[in-house]
Parts: sequence; C-alpha cells; structure tokens
Amino acid sequence: MANTAGDNFGIVLGAGGTVGLAYHAGVLRALEVAGGIVPDDADLLLGTSAGSVAAAYIRSGWSTEALWQVLVGTHPSLDGLSAEEFDDRNRGILAPAFRDPFMLTRRLIGSAYVAGRSFVRLPAPWLKVPAVLQQAFPGGVFQMTEGRRRFSEELPVGWPDKALWLCAVDIDTGRRIVLGRPGRAPLASLQSAVAASCAIPGVYAPVRIGSRTLVDGGIHSTTNLDVAARAGCSVVICAAPMAYDTGGSLPSPLARMARRIPARMVVDEMEAARRKGTEVLLIRPSAGELRIHGMNLMRRSGWELVAKAAYESAARQLETDRFRSVLRNRAA
Repeated sequence: MANTAGDNFGIVLGAGGTVGLAYHAGVLRALEVAGGIVPDDADLLLGTSAGSVAAAYIRSGWSTEALWQVLVGTHPSLDGLSAEEFDDRNRGILAPAFRDPFMLTRRLIGSAYVAGRSFVRLPAPWLKVPAVLQQAFPGGVFQMTEGRRRFSEELPVGWPDKALWLCAVDIDTGRRIVLGRPGRAPLASLQSAVAASCAIPGVYAPVRIGSRTLVDGGIHSTTNLDVAARAGCSVVICAAPMAYDTGGSLPSPLARMARRIPARMVVDEMEAARRKGTEVLLIRPSAGELRIHGMNLMRRSGWELVAKAAYESAARQLETDRFRSVLRNRAA
C-alpha cells in the first residue's frame, strides 16, 4: 500500500514523553494480544512526539512484543548491559547540551525564543532569527543523544510503504506539518522526522527539514486526532497518554489541572471526528495509572510499571461491549 491513508482503520498515538512511550508499548501489546488487532495492519498510523517513536518502530518492522520488551527491560539488546551502562543510556535521553554556565545562558536565551515562537503560533516571518544569532544562541538545553543513537541504528532512513504520518510544528509559520503525508510535507528521512516530532521546545533543539524549522507536534495537539478523521479513516483507535479517563474515579486535582487542556482537546477532536462519521475509540490513562505515571513525563525509570498498567487497562477496555462491537470485524 502506498503511504496514504485508506478509507478504513487508523491508530493514533499521542504525545507523552518517555512515560507516553511506555504507555504506548502497553496499549499496542494489548491491542494485539487481548484484542487480536495487529497495529501494523492499520491503514494509517499517526504519531505525535512519543507516539511518533512507537508508530515509526511498528511501521519499520518491530513487533509489539519487541517494543514491549524494550520498555519493560527484557529485550535481547539489553542483555549484558551492567546497571551502570543501562543508567548511562537512559541519562542520554536528556543529555545536557552545555558544558559551562556561559553556554547554558546562551542556550537558555535561544530556548526561550524557540518556546515563545512554538507556543504563540502566529505567522511572523519578521521574527525569524538570522543564522548567525541562531548559532550564537542555540535553542535546546538538552540533547536527544540516546534517542538519536537508537533512531540511526534501529530505524531506516526511508519511509515504509504503509501509511505513517508524523506530526510536527513549523515555528516560523505556526503551522502543523504532517511528515510522511504524500505531496503536502517537506521531504525528510524517517529518522529526522521522528526527531522533529519529538523536539520539545526549549528542551531539545528544533530540527531543520528543508526550509522549515520544526518542533514537537504536541504543541498543536497532543494527539492530532483530527488528521486521521480528515484522512478518511472510518474507525480510529486513539491512545492519549496526556489525557485521562473520565469514566471512572477522577485523578488528583493536581493531575487534572496538569492534563486539563490535553483532556479537553482530545474529547473535542473526538466529537468533531464523530460528526464527520469517524468512529473513535479513546484509550486514556485511569486515575490509578496516573499515580504510576507521576508528574515527570520524561522520567528515566519505572517504564515497566507504566507499560504493564497500560496493558491491563487497555485489555479491560477491549473487553467492553463498545470496543467489541466496533472492532468485531478487525480482529485477526
């Protein structure tokens, strides 16, 4: 199949940092094991930030079992690593991009500009910083050292034949860019596209692709669910790690406050998609899961607990009448 969306089934994987990636590993494994849904069989995989990582790996031939093993720490590639080596790798997720206070100050200035341009998404070409100033005040206090290493070793340069769309934001125009969508996105390697979708403003440096300066697609929407609906998918499963399930007991006031905007946004996008005729199945963390997630979405440990809780919760949802009725004809 060409890299276009079909008129059928889409899987949307939202933003959420390293915690979100662990969450996706659990959800995707549950879809296959408990629900009989093979994620790579979806007509469209749409990813944002952490979701772009999970989607890219699945489309690049990784099984849900392999992704699960990486996040729970049992993958064969981790065999032989000492605890110190494992910790060193994980520290590379947020490796400092500065060596001294002077360099830190320069990066903080550059990061403040990038964050401002990212969150105030207005077209303003006159605010574009000359290259010499970009070099003097680079954006991004940290480097994605471990992520970049793994992307280069484990992901192909080229895009898969099956539809894989990854969301980013162009800070110069304020527009969402859907990488991988045929004819409407700048050319990029798959590795660069994933890095761009994960480039949290102010944390990581923006990624330059063609004439565009791209940052994390979660700035536009933590799921970008509306893209899948507009692509013609009739059924979408959306995993939204940054939202929360409103059907059971509510999370703590602090957790609700931190997730209020993502939670409201994904519900609004779901309702808009349903008005267009798209059946949407939302999978969101429960109050109990959020206690495991904590407030630091870029944490470097505890992923196995997040993944296992996500698996159990998603498996229970797949057993409900609503999920069963919608997915009846899609199980393997």
